Amino acid sequence: MSTLVSNRRSRPHADTDPATNWAEHGLCVRKARDFHASEVRALVICEACPVRLRCLSEALREEGLAAPSYRSEIRGGLTAFERAVLSGWKRPTAPTGGRASGDMDKAEELLRTGTLTDLEVADATGVSRQTVGKLRRALGLSSPVDLRGATPQERIAQRTRPGQDGHLLWTGDESTAIGGRRVKGVRLAFEVGYGRLPEGSVKRTCDVYPCVAWQHLTDRPMREALAAATPPAPAVPAPVEYLYELWDANWDDGPLGNYELRRHPITKKTNLRISFTYMGKASYVDRQRIEAEGEIYHRRLRRLLYLAPPELPARPEPASLQTLRQAMAAAHPDRGGTDAAFMTAHAAYQQARRRAGA
Repeated sequence: MSTLVSNRRSRPHADTDPATNWAEHGLCVRKARDFHASEVRALVICEACPVRLRCLSEALREEGLAAPSYRSEIRGGLTAFERAVLSGWKRPTAPTGGRASGDMDKAEELLRTGTLTDLEVADATGVSRQTVGKLRRALGLSSPVDLRGATPQERIAQRTRPGQDGHLLWTGDESTAIGGRRVKGVRLAFEVGYGRLPEGSVKRTCDVYPCVAWQHLTDRPMREALAAATPPAPAVPAPVEYLYELWDANWDDGPLGNYELRRHPITKKTNLRISFTYMGKASYVDRQRIEAEGEIYHRRLRRLLYLAPPELPARPEPASLQTLRQAMAAAHPDRGGTDAAFMTAHAAYQQARRRAGA
């Protein structure tokens, strides 16, 4: 049997010697999610990693002559099997013939010792792990405690490191071998934390990858119960912002100065522009300028727009009908006035009469 591998790992995203910082330069630190997505992606990332050779050297030193099943999947750009062969490990030769390949007698002998897992027996005898499992059940033997990870609690302690704000970060491969089976870190942490097997997929309630704190994990029934107990939040309309304009209500009907305040909804803000709608049509203004000056003249719309509501100018005092009548009479051509002056005075007089209801 080969020497069991310790849990210290050379991967940059796993526990490393605090006195060195080479691991911080590994590409798998910045691309952890892609690294764990598939073996192909991991190999591509390792190929361009500046510390690949250092990572491989540390992996070979730590793993020794261990069989592939004792090693993590991709380290230093090589698979577990490739590193095992590079270290000098040789697969046990399996005799030909018989009902199954491998040394079945040796497998039975090792199983009866009660100290080796199915993977360990398979590596030592050349018998497939599935056949070893069938043989164990036929002999009526139970699975021993996994010597490589001891209890599930100890395995979690070996494969995790504390994070900030109560997070517990899983290191290395997403799954681990324990009790003769491979299980994902999130499922193992769920089983230990809640004391039961999860139903359905296990998901994180936090957005920290790869956190396996059991308080942050849920299975399908827990998510369904939470959804049923949590009423939907009421929809809160987003606050509407506006650009403002002073509008003269009398611009086409008599003297100017009867101002109203108009609002134009803002639809979007960027670093350079403020987009808004003007009478149902989209437009925009220079954001930096209007925020610096508080107002801006829109050339296409020919309007002066404000960032904040401006004060309404005071309305001019209406002239009395008598004063307007006198001004109209004085502007008459028979009294020395002009036709244009008389028409202007007459229009002002008629407008005042309409407003007064005369």
